[in-house]
Amino acid sequence: MRVVVLGSGTGIPAKDRTPAGIYVRAGQEHLLFDAGAGTLQRLFRIGVTYQDLDRVFLTHFHPDHCLDLVSILFAMRASQGRRTKPLTVYGPPGVKQLYQRLNQAFNGSIQPRGYRLTIRELGPTSVRLRGCTVSTRLMRHTPGALGYRVEGGGASLAYSGDTDVCEGVVELGQDADLLILECSVPDAMKVTGHLTPSECGRIAAAAAAKHLVLTHVYPVVKDRDAAACARRAYRGRVTLARDLQRLEL
Repeated sequence: MRVVVLGSGTGIPAKDRTPAGIYVRAGQEHLLFDAGAGTLQRLFRIGVTYQDLDRVFLTHFHPDHCLDLVSILFAMRASQGRRTKPLTVYGPPGVKQLYQRLNQAFNGSIQPRGYRLTIRELGPTSVRLRGCTVSTRLMRHTPGALGYRVEGGGASLAYSGDTDVCEGVVELGQDADLLILECSVPDAMKVTGHLTPSECGRIAAAAAAKHLVLTHVYPVVKDRDAAACARRAYRGRVTLARDLQRLEL
């Protein structure tokens, strides 16, 4: 399984961090989890094109997690090398309406041409793909927000998207080889719907995950402090993600 953090930041501009996106190559599938602004360009930088993508999974509908869905679908429609293989976009309930409204707002310019586009709304479930399985759990953020777990080839990856502490995120990361958690704000600035470094550490410990990766980092988070806070509750490996970082799995 190949994993690349495309964007480790948020909707607030930062020097070294851009909005959320995770690329995963699992089995025969090219998978994208979240599509914040600039995701399409960062995919290109790691050698993956919009033509390669098989599936896009959205955790929720805040712009820093889904804005580049428009760019990706527009590129597929406008490409001179016309796309033919199908694409499936998954998300919480409301993702069909999101697509319809975006397509209307952009005057039909993200409507598929030459390929089949499927939009699927998910709750807690499991989707079997070619050589891997993607399962979901409800997160504590916006209504219906999802976290995703990918299993294939003897490896497992869990990605929370945005969430607060909840049973779902612990279940999602249970015994995961790689647990990618949002880490939005320092412990002293806790806000509802997001995690702090200490909370990330406690979740990883409760889940017995092997490697904790902190992402979705707002500029107020100090890098060294974040990793240190997480390690107080968790004895496994801790990584503070960077844009375009490749993760071992």
